[in-house]
This record gives sequence, structure tokens and C-alpha cells, in this order.
Amino acid sequence: MKHFRTERVRPTPKLFTYVLVGFIALLGLTCLYYGSSFAPGSRKSDEFDGSNHRVRTGIGSVRNRDSVLAVSRFEVPKSVPHYEHHCPPPERRFNCLVPPPVGYKIPLRWPVSRDEVWKANIPHTHLAQEKSDQNWMVVNGDKINFPGGGTHFHNGADKYIVSLAQMLKFPGDKLNNGGSIRNVLDVGCGVASFGAYLLSHDIIAMSLAPNDVHQNQIQFALERGIPSTLGVLGTKRLPYPSRSFELAHCSRCRIDWLQRDGILLLELDRLLRPGGYFVYSSPEAYAHDPENRKIGNAMHDLFKRMCWKVVAKRDQSVIWGKPISNSCYLKRDPGVLPPLCPSGDDPDATWNVSMKACISPYSVRMHKERWSGLVPWPRRLTAPPPRLEEIGVTPEQFREDTETWRLRVIEYWKLLKPMVQKNSIRNVMDMSSNLGGFAAALNDKDVWVMNVMPVQSSPRMKIIYDRGLIGATHDWCEAFDTYPRTFDLIHAWNTFTETQARGCSFEDLLIEMDRILRPEGFVIIRDTTDNISYIKKYLTLLKWDKWSTETTPKGDFLSTKDERVLIARKKLWSVPTISAS
Repeated sequence: MKHFRTERVRPTPKLFTYVLVGFIALLGLTCLYYGSSFAPGSRKSDEFDGSNHRVRTGIGSVRNRDSVLAVSRFEVPKSVPHYEHHCPPPERRFNCLVPPPVGYKIPLRWPVSRDEVWKANIPHTHLAQEKSDQNWMVVNGDKINFPGGGTHFHNGADKYIVSLAQMLKFPGDKLNNGGSIRNVLDVGCGVASFGAYLLSHDIIAMSLAPNDVHQNQIQFALERGIPSTLGVLGTKRLPYPSRSFELAHCSRCRIDWLQRDGILLLELDRLLRPGGYFVYSSPEAYAHDPENRKIGNAMHDLFKRMCWKVVAKRDQSVIWGKPISNSCYLKRDPGVLPPLCPSGDDPDATWNVSMKACISPYSVRMHKERWSGLVPWPRRLTAPPPRLEEIGVTPEQFREDTETWRLRVIEYWKLLKPMVQKNSIRNVMDMSSNLGGFAAALNDKDVWVMNVMPVQSSPRMKIIYDRGLIGATHDWCEAFDTYPRTFDLIHAWNTFTETQARGCSFEDLLIEMDRILRPEGFVIIRDTTDNISYIKKYLTLLKWDKWSTETTPKGDFLSTKDERVLIARKKLWSVPTISAS
């Protein structure tokens, strides 16, 4: 190489060929690198959607946005480009809309959607072939049908649910047991047929599954209108407070419950209420071959040390019961593992908190009363739960909050009435759920609500679950862990004010809302006049200009002096439409 730099050499055809080939190779590698990172046309629009559920890994701060793009708070870009499959890295993360796949249609309405969805909306049918013998899903022309089967319940989730109630000897073979079982955690839920059929029993399940080899299972569940979320039992606590569920369910969920000193079972223990159940339907529970018997015996030994007992066992299922007080823990021999968690551990702290291989003991009140103190559903929706005192809220304040949101939702629906058709809204998100009053006020409508609790208010999430509702703790400076186009209505009460106070980007938050909002879906934004005025500048850019209205709401118990309500509706748009405009 030194020779070529210090002397002039007469080029030869062979040398020229080597140089040309080397240059082309270098150019190709460069294009491949930057193309994979930035190119908007790297995939067809019907392929990008399912392979990356959380399109952006984070939401940038206002400071970073302004320094890179020199965009002030009062400047609005002339257009918002679309990127297929992914958004660019942080330095180019400012604006990015996710287009629907080719042929996308407005989702079928509930309850029809429980049993069938449009194939074009989730053009990934490999699960139909992989699970063809288990009745997960069947491709039928331009639709995908869901017969209600699962890996363990080929003959239907409805029959399986009845069999579980019979095992527990509940009156009338009803798994809700007179309203005492309301919240269920379904781990490794597949396409969430178990949770779908629980709804008719007045039971709501948080159906949980990762983006694993089955990839789009949760996307199918949400498209069906079934409460569900992406999540994994790994190293971090699930984003739910302690004592949130009466029953946890694992049907062939392929989880190694014995790993790391049983830490995953101890996470379930944290989440279950006094006397809660763990339904385990898996070969380890019934098979007699040496390997499965070894695993089953080891699980039995661990459960015994955790003070759990077998409540029922039949065929291929076993149901374990959790103790109703701390008495058994206190009688264990010294040094028995797993230990009790130290007194300084907060079992309700979940955001970015590592799981702990210890047993979370009950509070003094729960131990003394030997139950959760919750009344049966549906009375628990509006009855002040005992754990209110832990967050400094009185029963009177709780009741006033409930009534305030009842009146607010009535006003919202008056504004929405000209645009909303029957059952056109199914999946709802409340971005700042406080005590769950917004979701409680929607109970007479055939919807379910994902109650999101911002991290700064996370202690209040326990009240959401104590009311018989579901939700998750989240930091709105980051992207929400779900697929595109999963919610019909998003409600944001003071969310932008809180985001601004934390130094995060308005624009990124708007674009994240757009990502998870379905075409023809609605946003209800209740915030300050300045914030509403600023957000309105983005309605056309976000394609939220199919319809909108703005009003000054009535003053109430929760109102601030400066408050406006903006309701907007998103258009159904496509990439060719943008390209031609």
C-alpha cells in the first residue's frame, strides 16, 4: 500500500478491475448498512407490521429534539414522512408515522371480532399452520377464524372453563364464584381464547405473552378485542402491583418455573391475592415419564416450602392454592428457602424493578383479616377498597372521584354521539388513569380499558386492580409495549402537562399515540389551553382531521382553572395516498 501512495503507477486493466470491484463492494456494504437503518422502502408495507411490535425503542427528550433538528416548540413541520417496519435512530426520530398494511380494513366489531378478523389487518398466517391441530385459528378466505381452542383445550375454552369451576366445586359451575374471582392473569396466553371466553363469566383476564416464536399472537388477541398485552416473565417484575389477581393460569405456557430458585413462581406469588389459585395444565402436572415426574416432584417441593397446597387435580390439570395469611410462613424452620422478603422491600414497586427470589408477606391488615377485603364484583367497582389508605385517599374522595368521572364520560359521549356507531369502540386506553374513574364510568358500555398509570403515580395502580379493572404502569417518555393500531379510543387527561414537566417531547408522544390508535379511532385530550392549542396544529399532519371538536368542560372536583377538551378522529390512510398527494 505504501508503494501506491508514494509512486505514480501506470494503471493496468487488471489493476483497474480490482479497484472497481473493491469500490463496488464497499459501496454495496455502505448501502446495506444505511439502508437497513434508514431506508423507508426496505420492506413492503404488509410485511413490516408484525415483526416489530414496539416501533420505537424510546421517546426522545425535547432538548435532544431541538438540538438535532433545530425545531422550536412553536414550529410545525410541513409534512410527517412515513417509515415502514421501523423508525430511524434517535437523531432522526422526530417524525414517523406507521402506515397500515396493504388492504387494511376497519376491524370487525365486537362481539363478532372475538371469532373472526380480517386477514389483511394482520397478514401473518403461520400460526394457523403451526397450530392447525389445536384449533387456535383457521384461515378462511379473507378472514381468520378463531374456533376457541388452545394447546391444552382443543375442544374449546368454554368447556375448559366450566371444568375448572367443577374442579373447584364452585356453585353452578361458574368460575367467577359469585363475583369473588374477577381478575385473572393468563401467562403464555397464545391468541387469548381463554381470556375471551372468561368475559362472559364476568371475569377479566390480563392475557400475557411475549413476542416469541409465535410472534403475532398478542396482535391477533388485540385485533379480536380481547384484553391482552405483550410481556414476559424474565428478570424484571411484571408492571402490576402486589395482590392484583385471584387466579393465575398457565396452560402449556412453556415456562421453566424452577429456574433461579423458583423466582418466576415467586413473582406469581407476589401478584396473587390471599387464597388465590394457580391453574397449571402442563405435562409436568400429569405425565408419568421419569423426566416430567422429576420436574413435577421438584415443583411440589417448592410449592410446599412456599406454603401452597393442592386444591384440586384432574386429568391434565392441577390447581394450587395460596395461603390466606402469614401464619404458615412464620411456622417454617429457620433457613428454609425461599426466604421472606425483607421489610424494606416494596411489593408494589414494579417499574424497572428486578424480580426477587423471596416471598412477599401480607400486610398486617391482610394477615389479620385473612383475605383481601374486597367485596364481590360488580360491587367492588364502586366500593372504596381497603388499600385506599395506603395512598392517602379517603373513601369520600374516592366516591367523589367516581361520580366526577361518571359525569365527565356522559359529557364526552354527548360530544362523540354524532360520530360513534354501536360497538364501533371496543379497545380503550386511559393514559393517566388515577383511581380508575374513567374506566369505571364506561362499565355500562361493551368496552375494556387498559388503565395506564404513569410511573410518578404508580402507587395508585393497586386501586385499579382492587376495583376489578386491569392496567399497567408505564413511563410515557418511552414507547408503550404494544403493536400498531390496537386501540379504538385513547383518553389523555393532563398527560401532556405531566410529560412536559418531565422534559419529554410532545411530538414524540403524539406520534406514539398515533402508532397505537386504529384508523377511524378517537383521541380525547383534556389539558391546558396552551397545550390543546399546540396539539391542534398537528391534527392534519397526524391524519387526525377526519373530525374534531373542542370545548371548555364544566368545572368539577378535579378541574383546574385552565382546562380544555379536544376530541379528534383519525383517518384511514395508506402509503399510495400520501405518495400521490
